[in-house]
Parts: sequence; C-alpha cells; structure tokens
Amino acid sequence: MIRSLALTLGIYLPLCPGAPLPKIESVTANRVDFSSGGTIRIENSTGELNIEGWDQPAIEVTVTRYAWNKSESRVKQDLEQTPAAKPVVSGNQATISVPRNKLGGVRFDYRIRVPRAANLVIRHGSGDVIVEQVEGDIDATARSGTILLQVPAAAQYSVDAKSKSGGDIYSELTGDSHHNMLFGERLTAPAPSATHHLRLQVGFGGIVIQKIAG
Repeated sequence: MIRSLALTLGIYLPLCPGAPLPKIESVTANRVDFSSGGTIRIENSTGELNIEGWDQPAIEVTVTRYAWNKSESRVKQDLEQTPAAKPVVSGNQATISVPRNKLGGVRFDYRIRVPRAANLVIRHGSGDVIVEQVEGDIDATARSGTILLQVPAAAQYSVDAKSKSGGDIYSELTGDSHHNMLFGERLTAPAPSATHHLRLQVGFGGIVIQKIAG
C-alpha cells in the first residue's frame, strides 16, 4: 500500500519539545450484510481510507481513532465516545457517512471491506484513498492526498481522472491520453467496450491506477 509522504506525516505528528507524547488508539468495527453488485457511498471521511474487495456478501467497517496525549485514560474515553462510521443499507444501496468530529486532535484511519463486484462512490477529505480488488465502477474525489486504485488486469475500463494541482496521474491502463493543464493534469481513456468506469478527481495530489492479476 502507498503510505503518506514524510511531509504529510509530519503534519499529523504533534509538535512538542522533549519526550514525545504517547499515541492512544480506539478501534471500532461494524458489519452488515450486503449483496454483491450494489452501490456503496462513502461520505465525509478524512485520514487514510483503505477499501478492499472480498468474497463475503457483507460490508465491514473498521475505524481506528487516535491521538497523542499524556492523559491516556481521559483521552481513551473521549476517543471511544467519538462517533464512528456505520453502514446503512437500503436495498442494493449502502451509505457510510462519517459523523463530523467535534473533538480536536483526533485522527482517523478506515479499513472498509466490500463485495468485489460493488460500485463505489467516495467523497473524501484530506488523506490517501486506496482501493484494492474492487471490480465495479469507482467514482472517487478527494480534497488532498493520493488516490491509488488496483484494478483487475483483464477488465476493460473507461477512465476520466483529474488532478487539479500538486501531483501527477500515472496509469497502467492502455489507450491513455494526458492533457496538461495550467495547474494540474487530466487523463482520459475512453473505451467503447468498457465494462466498468473510473471517474477520479483530487484537488491537491496525485492519482495512480495499477493493474493486478485476477
């Protein structure tokens, strides 16, 4: 998996003299049944978002909340009371809407497992978005960070990817056409026989599309 650059990590680390503050974590997991081939919408997430396709007819959301503080017991309680994302299913549609965090200094990492054939709609804030082993349509936007997709090599995709500024677009799919813009880059790869569609956009950062066997 791609990890954030050192500069990004530096933003998240506490700035304090002397001994470093301990890192305190709280992990919450939620799982619901969900049929293959439906659409899953993820909204308001920040931090690192990892989405993995699996062979289970279910969605599993694991949220790690963490902070640096010397008052471990108090902060642990605050973290556990910070709302976590829970999938809500209606027919062949599911929504994972992340509650607004009212506790300052808390960071989030998400690991979401979804059926491989699911379609994804992602509306992410700051942080990397990593999608592996998902074979459906993917419509993903992020305010800043890197969007990394690992898609099956045998599938056919149409691609419309755009980075507004601060990063490049790299794709292992064939037939790519790059358009350099004043402050960013755009890649389009129309495919008349495409079975799936990738629509990707990042405000500040890059986009990587890789092919994997499967």
